[in-house]
Amino acid sequence: MKMDIDRMLDHLSEFSIFDHSILALFLILGISFALTIFHTLQELKGPGGPLWRNFGAIVGVWVPNWLGFPFFFLILTAALWLLALVAITGSLVIYPVQPKYAAVALGALIGARLGDTLVSHVLLYLLRYRPNPGLASTPLYFIEAVFFIATFYKGLTAGGGFTCVGLVIGVLFFCLVLPSLRSLRIVKSWRRDRWPPGEHLPAWTGIP
Repeated sequence: MKMDIDRMLDHLSEFSIFDHSILALFLILGISFALTIFHTLQELKGPGGPLWRNFGAIVGVWVPNWLGFPFFFLILTAALWLLALVAITGSLVIYPVQPKYAAVALGALIGARLGDTLVSHVLLYLLRYRPNPGLASTPLYFIEAVFFIATFYKGLTAGGGFTCVGLVIGVLFFCLVLPSLRSLRIVKSWRRDRWPPGEHLPAWTGIP
C-alpha cells in the first residue's frame, strides 16, 4: 500500500504544483468526488429534476426511469469519479496507468466540467428551459476546472495531444446528450410533445 501511495505522490508531483503532499492528494481527490456527487444529486432531486425527464421534454421523448437513472446518475457519477482518480493519482488504486492516459483523463475531466456547465446548464438556461436541475452547482464545477488548469499545468502541457484528446472527449460527450436522447423518438410509445422554451414543463413529465 505504501508503494501505491508513493507512486500516486510521484504522479502528483509530476503533474501538479503540489509536490509530494499526501494532504493535497487526498484533499483534491475528495473534493472532486464530493463535487461530482453533489452535482449529480442536484440533477436527480433538484428543481426540475430528474434530469433525464427534463432533457427528454426538450427533445420530446419520455425517458423511463429504468433507463434514465442508471445512465444519468449511476454511470455518469462512476465515470466522473474514475476520471478524477486517474487524473489526480495516475492510477486505478493499485494499478498505475501510463502518463499519457492520465493526461487524457485530466483533459477529459476538465472538458467534462466545462462542457456540462456550459452546454447542459448555462446554454439551456439562456434558451429559457427553466428550471434546470443542477444549474446551482455549476459555478463549483467551473471553479474546479480553473483550479486544475492553474495547478496541474505541468501534466496538461506534458500531455500535449493526449490532453487535447481528453478535453475534446469531455466536451463532446455533453454536446451529444440531447441528440442521443432525440434518437429515442424512434420508439413510438416514448414520443411526446416538445417543451416550448419559456413555458412550464409539460405535465407528461410528472415533474411538479
